[in-house]
Amino acid sequence: MTWEAGVRWRGGGSLVRGFAAALAVVCAVLALPPAAAAAEEDEVAGIIVVGVPGLAWTDIDEAVTPNLWGMAGSGASASMSVRTIGSWTCPEAGWLSLGAGERAGGAAPRDAQCAAQSQLQAPVEDGGGWSVDGWDALVEANESFNYGARLGSLADAVAAMAAAERTAAIEAEAAGEPVVEPDPGACVAGIGDGAALAAADTEGRISFWAPELASLGEAMAACDVVVVDPGVIVGDTADAAPDTSTDYDQLGEDDIGVGTDEPSADVDAGEIEPEPDAVRKRAAAVADAAVGEVEAALPDDWRLLVAGVSDASAPSALHPVLYSGAGVEPGELTSATTGRDGYVQLVDLTATALGAVGAEVPATVAGAPIQVLPDADHTSASAVARGIDETAASQAVISVSFVFYSVLSAIGVIAVAAAVWLLCGSDRYRGLARTVCLAVAAMPVAGVAAGIPHWWRAEHPQLAFWGIIAAGMAVLTVAASLPWTRHGARPVLVIAGAAALLIAVDQVSGATWPLHTPMGYTAQAGARFTGLGNYAFSVFAAAVILLVAFLPWKGRARVWGPVLIGVCAVVIVGAPNLGRDMGGTLTLVAAGILCCLKLWGRKLSLGALALAGGIAFAVFAIGGFLDYLRPQEDQTHLGRFVGSVLDGTAANILIRKADAAIGTIGRPLTWVSLAALIGAIVIWRKRAPIRSNEVAAAAVGLSAVAVLGAVVNDSGIAVTGFTTALGFGLLAVAVGPRTERAEPATPDPVAAAPTSKN
Repeated sequence: MTWEAGVRWRGGGSLVRGFAAALAVVCAVLALPPAAAAAEEDEVAGIIVVGVPGLAWTDIDEAVTPNLWGMAGSGASASMSVRTIGSWTCPEAGWLSLGAGERAGGAAPRDAQCAAQSQLQAPVEDGGGWSVDGWDALVEANESFNYGARLGSLADAVAAMAAAERTAAIEAEAAGEPVVEPDPGACVAGIGDGAALAAADTEGRISFWAPELASLGEAMAACDVVVVDPGVIVGDTADAAPDTSTDYDQLGEDDIGVGTDEPSADVDAGEIEPEPDAVRKRAAAVADAAVGEVEAALPDDWRLLVAGVSDASAPSALHPVLYSGAGVEPGELTSATTGRDGYVQLVDLTATALGAVGAEVPATVAGAPIQVLPDADHTSASAVARGIDETAASQAVISVSFVFYSVLSAIGVIAVAAAVWLLCGSDRYRGLARTVCLAVAAMPVAGVAAGIPHWWRAEHPQLAFWGIIAAGMAVLTVAASLPWTRHGARPVLVIAGAAALLIAVDQVSGATWPLHTPMGYTAQAGARFTGLGNYAFSVFAAAVILLVAFLPWKGRARVWGPVLIGVCAVVIVGAPNLGRDMGGTLTLVAAGILCCLKLWGRKLSLGALALAGGIAFAVFAIGGFLDYLRPQEDQTHLGRFVGSVLDGTAANILIRKADAAIGTIGRPLTWVSLAALIGAIVIWRKRAPIRSNEVAAAAVGLSAVAVLGAVVNDSGIAVTGFTTALGFGLLAVAVGPRTERAEPATPDPVAAAPTSKN
């Protein structure tokens, strides 16, 4: 009996032990803590959060906004995603998210200019305090968003701290122990209409509210957390300006004054050139003056947090966060929710305010306290320049993404047709079909590599991006077509190996490249700042499956080689310090096991499917539970999902992800996925069943990634599309055209008979 047959018939126990060992290794790695965070900061007497809707990095200027400019250098800073409900966030939703510590939406319609959600109403006074008018409508609106936002979590968490202090004081007095007086300022105050939404508790009531900054001292005396809305939206339209009676676009920059509605007497308004930035500059100057007033009143033991808490209109952008005050050194900011230096999220501000005054961050708050990374070389100029560059990068990615997906889908359909021709057509044009398959498979790989050069800094960013994509496709296609790489499965190993290696190196080195390409998530989307996004995962998983199936394994390496590659791949996808991809871990484990079983000649019975599903779920469950046991601020979204299962809120997450996955149907990558299904049917009917274990392993593994990945990830059909773009054509190249073996000619008995000689 051959060794392969021995593996097939007698190696069941060995395989089970191998899978068990692999499972142990994977779970041990998933249990490792994430990257070390900065040391926890000390508590302070209080914190003021100033929210400026629409504030962008480009608004911070040494001349126009001197207070913000100085704060950017003297404190710590970061770029912030304000993503809540939808692709841009209007002021009402931003203020509510700040109070909830979770993505929340407004009750008013979300239009492109944020007109409806910018008309905020002042709270009403009811004798015993203030309450938000229409609070029930806001709560009802957010119940339909499936994010589980609990409006008022900020105020409730501070109140819970006060209640705990009172309880501790009563218990200490009863026990005859020294009594620590509860903090009389354990509440949240609001100044301005928007701040009322953030300072309200879950019932819509506010401990202290005032309409103007003149009451700042009184607010600080009453509460340890003060939220300030300067009453200005930094936007580009006259509707967003504080003074809507003046058409600032028709005035010169020198003629903009607070409270004026006429140009200066010595200037002819009819001859003034329009100044498109006039509205923004005046609004930013008003916000800067408010920040200066707050800084002047800030005690030495308080902190100040200034942030652009929302967009002013569509499209969305990154917004600045500036942090200063007691104990805050110059440098960058980060948080556990982003895992990336220089980036935070809107929901992190809620946790930061709570952490600053010593309140516990409740489970309803999705953010984590922002942490300071001191930098001796940090200056105002460097902070603003970095923020502008980060914003430009994310916006440049958005500008090319839809075209990238559309082009990939279109040429992907062509590649599917080329693959069908290569396997089932005539000899004519097979060379061209093979080249098309290789080139299209190289496109998503080139998409990942495009993040290495800073293409968004070019004079024409879109041209630079497409130049990189074209060059990457050309290089990989040529590399897979050289005389020593073009035969058999070698072209597949070249392109799949490049894809897997590129993504693995990126993950180990900090997961930077896909962030600045359509293969990842832009920072302003707030979906994934680090780790492995669903698009890059699809390419990585498809590449790993092809490598496992077509590497020329010999002897026992045919078992342990694929297992070793699989373990390394799952660690890259799921480890807290690396991919952090919950759905990807589940998908790759199951797909990898099914691929290996076919490679080893086993039939995919119900038992085999149960084995793959069981091991995948075990890795997912054990890794998630170990992550959940970490402190909340150190958990990845895998551990937080386990927490949502335990507290009963997981259904909201699953419904939201299912809605997102269903919503991808009909988008560009749908068509290449549909073409792949049709192409597979045509090939199956014309080509006859698969006879090679290697080809069967690749086909099963790729199908599992495409189908299971689409089901468990919120990117839905996009996972199938990217898997198809890389894997379908490469699989066709590996199989190659079928050549019919010529049957030996049957000798003619008459012709073969000896002739008689006369």
